[in-house]
Amino acid sequence: MKNSRKMRGLLVMLIAFAFCFLAESVKADGRTALDGIYVEDISVGGMTEEQITQAVNDKIEQLKPSVINLSAGEQNAQVTAGDLGLSCANPEVEREAVTIGQEGNVLKRFLTQNRLKNGETVTFSLKYTVDGEAARQEVENNTAVLNREATDATLTRENGEFIVNPGQTGCSVNVDESTAKVVNYLTTSWRGGIGGVELVTEQTPAGGNPEQLALVKDLLGEGTTEYGNGTSGRKQNVAVGAEKINGTLVQPGEEFSVEAVVVPFDAENGYALAASYEMGKVVDSYGGGICQVSTTLYVAVLKAELEVTERYSHSMIVHYVDPSMDAAIAEGLKDLKFINNTDAPIYIEASADGSTLHFAIYGHETRDPNRTVRYESETTNTEDPTPSLTEDANASFGTIEQTSYGYQGSTARLWKIVNDNGNETKEQVNSSTYRMTSDVYTVGTKTDNAAARAEMQAAIAANDLAKAKEVAAKYSQSSSSSSSSEKKEDSSDTEKTEDDED
Repeated sequence: MKNSRKMRGLLVMLIAFAFCFLAESVKADGRTALDGIYVEDISVGGMTEEQITQAVNDKIEQLKPSVINLSAGEQNAQVTAGDLGLSCANPEVEREAVTIGQEGNVLKRFLTQNRLKNGETVTFSLKYTVDGEAARQEVENNTAVLNREATDATLTRENGEFIVNPGQTGCSVNVDESTAKVVNYLTTSWRGGIGGVELVTEQTPAGGNPEQLALVKDLLGEGTTEYGNGTSGRKQNVAVGAEKINGTLVQPGEEFSVEAVVVPFDAENGYALAASYEMGKVVDSYGGGICQVSTTLYVAVLKAELEVTERYSHSMIVHYVDPSMDAAIAEGLKDLKFINNTDAPIYIEASADGSTLHFAIYGHETRDPNRTVRYESETTNTEDPTPSLTEDANASFGTIEQTSYGYQGSTARLWKIVNDNGNETKEQVNSSTYRMTSDVYTVGTKTDNAAARAEMQAAIAANDLAKAKEVAAKYSQSSSSSSSSEKKEDSSDTEKTEDDED
């Protein structure tokens, strides 16, 4: 029994000695990983720690071109893992791969080596990380692509039919929270290859109300004027102004300003030179004729019974609408404004074909079909043009030439007459004052007869046309000549100065 115990003790000591000897010899002789050791999918058996480090670095470089999709709603942007600053988060794995089965607890070493000899493998996982600042920069750089402005629901009219276009929800990337999410994904979930992160966003609801837009079907009011006898510049200005207003959508309770839409009056904004009113005279200016646009729209607004909050008459009478049915525009001075006082949006349609200007206002008709509305213009006073004489010392004595025609001055008011199922009411809408401008004549005073010249100059100073003709006949030095220049187009009416508001 004693010998048996001694033999067993000796055997244990020999085995322990053998393990210690084997371990120490491996530790002393080899600095390479055992066969069957892997780092991710890299077989590192027989590699030194430095070689494993290089293999891991090569692995990281291979992964850097991997595409990472950044999503924000329906918007997408692509970056690479390298753009995000990909690196290895556990470089200690290289040392662990070399030492496993060769250092440390004797029994564990024995068991590991035994498993490897039996064909089993040991795999170490790589952990990835990215540079937080690089990730933030990539998120910020792509916000222009990923962010999306909210858009309102809109209404268009095609081939006589209205089409409701739903709005779009806005999307804005939260850079801080999205950066943290990208870093967390690459660190904890991503194992290489194509990846994706849904970024943190803030949503902005689309504006507009598609249900209300769908109510816009009915013609509420329309206005038409003619401009075919205008100059090419004036025709251009009418067309440009109409196009700028065409398709405008005005929400319930919203105020619309014509001036805000059509200014500035310059070549860069599409306008040409054409006749307009300035300081009681007709002169060429950019945008001449734009008042016919605002006036024609005003007629449609009246018929639609929208609430007019600002309207001015012209300084001088125009002839494409009745008195007091006009609406002048002067940049910074005069405007046409009105409020949509209906229960649904209104849609303004404008067309100008070179001869006819037309505005139509569509919306939701709630007025009684048996109710009718009409407007009547009443001229309450008139003042005929007076003569204005100027001297031409180089023209033959007694020659009288009319160089421009004046405008009749007047006052007027507009009446709204409503017939509601046989009950008629009448109310005043506005009043207007139009300035009288003189007929301008030039009178020749070239003569050697000092008395005749003095008498004619006195008639000129008094703006007395009859007296001037009398003096011309009296001295009979030349036949009286009275010819008229072509009349300035009286429908050219862009208002220019504050004096025009008098």
